[in-house]
Amino acid sequence: MKKLMLLLLIFVSTLLYAKSIVAVSILPQKTFVQKIAKEKIYVEVMVAPGSSPHSYEPKASQMIAISKAALYFSIGVEFEEAWLGRFASQNPTLKFIDLSANIEKIEMLEHHHNEHDNHDEDKFDPHVWTSPKNVALMAETIYAALANLDPKNQEYYKTNLDTFIKEIQETDAEIRASLKNIAPKSKFMVFHPSWGYFANEYDLVQIAVEIEGKKPKPKEMIKIMQEAKEEQVRVIFTQPEFSDKSAQIIAKELNIGVEKISPLNPNWSKNLINMAKNIANDSQ
Repeated sequence: MKKLMLLLLIFVSTLLYAKSIVAVSILPQKTFVQKIAKEKIYVEVMVAPGSSPHSYEPKASQMIAISKAALYFSIGVEFEEAWLGRFASQNPTLKFIDLSANIEKIEMLEHHHNEHDNHDEDKFDPHVWTSPKNVALMAETIYAALANLDPKNQEYYKTNLDTFIKEIQETDAEIRASLKNIAPKSKFMVFHPSWGYFANEYDLVQIAVEIEGKKPKPKEMIKIMQEAKEEQVRVIFTQPEFSDKSAQIIAKELNIGVEKISPLNPNWSKNLINMAKNIANDSQ
């Protein structure tokens, strides 16, 4: 039985590595690559579902995939700082492409309730994929890299890119339709400040409970709750990848709802549309 399982594993591995391997950091990137590559490329995603890209450590099986990968699409999430150098050591021929390189970055939201903390002013928000405009830029970068890696399928990738761009445009149109009755600079409350690019693109403002991984202190909690009352916030958006105890306390105190929505959801289009619909319902 063990011998049969071993043979099966070898067979599956042979099929897997018969295709070019492209590695990515997070699930939305895998979706973007697959939209263009379809079945031509195998995509290995590093941060597993439900895990946080701030502290993830790859498994042994993922390191094996990295050793055989041709491309690595980075995106600027925190775990890359510790691991991209190790991936390069593991596979000296691995080519790294930063999907956020040609995207205009915004600064990570400062904790406006605590002005005396020292923050790294150069720290940018890595959640670039929450903006459809940015997704379109990343799609172009992915296409160029795949066409260079596999030139014989260049036209195939271009056709898929064009289809994906149309999907991105349709997603943007549906988001704008959901938000059409929302006043400019309308505010929505989030636990973790992951929606800055989304807010910027649609002229919204996110109010964050947690900043730079730090839970608010009691005095800050009071100020956050006061702001939530003033803004008539009716829901706090939290992420399943993070503890939401502080958000639950605020929600209970103010008798408002808690809505779990993850920017790491692989169904990027439906996820952004759902976010817009939730914000619209919150603001009505």
